[in-house]
Amino acid sequence: MNIILESGRAPSGLGQVRAEVSGLIRYDKLDVPVLPEQGLRLVALAGNPRADIRLLTHLVQQDRVVESRVLRVAQFAAYQPSSPVHSLGEAIAWLGAGEVADMAFTAVVHGLLFERVRATGSIIDRWRASIAAGIWAREIGAVSRHRSPQTYLCGLLHDIGDHAARIACLDNAARLGVRLSREDEDAFVREFGSRFGQVLARRWALPATVIECIEGWADWDPARAADGQVPVAHLAHHLGEIVTQQGPEFAREALSGNAALDELNISPDRFTSLLDRTTWVMNQVRAY
Repeated sequence: MNIILESGRAPSGLGQVRAEVSGLIRYDKLDVPVLPEQGLRLVALAGNPRADIRLLTHLVQQDRVVESRVLRVAQFAAYQPSSPVHSLGEAIAWLGAGEVADMAFTAVVHGLLFERVRATGSIIDRWRASIAAGIWAREIGAVSRHRSPQTYLCGLLHDIGDHAARIACLDNAARLGVRLSREDEDAFVREFGSRFGQVLARRWALPATVIECIEGWADWDPARAADGQVPVAHLAHHLGEIVTQQGPEFAREALSGNAALDELNISPDRFTSLLDRTTWVMNQVRAY
């Protein structure tokens, strides 16, 4: 499709991609990754310590890649027990069904995001930060007593729209034959990320608690009441991003005044204890 501006000039590469996606949004035809049945059923099990172990085992073993990733991550999540985690049953025994379901869902989404696009370093780094945010959210929930069965998903998926938007940006740019800079990609994500998140949340039938975090983490305001898991996702995002890119010491300084720490009643000592788990968190992230 040839797009011409009112001025008679063709738009920039970013302008062409923006126009293409705006048209898809207008007619509710936005192309987002379709979560397979396996993923939809894992959402219901994620974080639930009473999850049906037989069903969980069946879902994970449907895909050898997913099962392999779960076992690899479980090895680190179980604090590297004296005997390696050889089977799904051992992973569940060490970690519980809910946490293993979290890992399996993450592995499904990992494959889903990257099967459509050649994963560049920037995309992988951002996705790793989201995985880290999921793990940090679980840890934050534990020390602050703001934990629910969906806490991990709130951290993992809080910025899922940004990932989907970036992939759509690259897909459409390739189809239109235009080249975009990193700055162009970032601008596109800022403009369309929240919209992609809303569409994904609806089509993936995500829990209401997770949707609240997708819609509210970025502009979370401690003055608002009844924010549920949103402050957890807000803090987990910054931990995932800063620790992944710059390390725990920088996070200690950068987040020392973050309002979420007060909202969640996380003292300086508790925050230090969280940051002491950085190596354990990042080993799991890299295992995906």
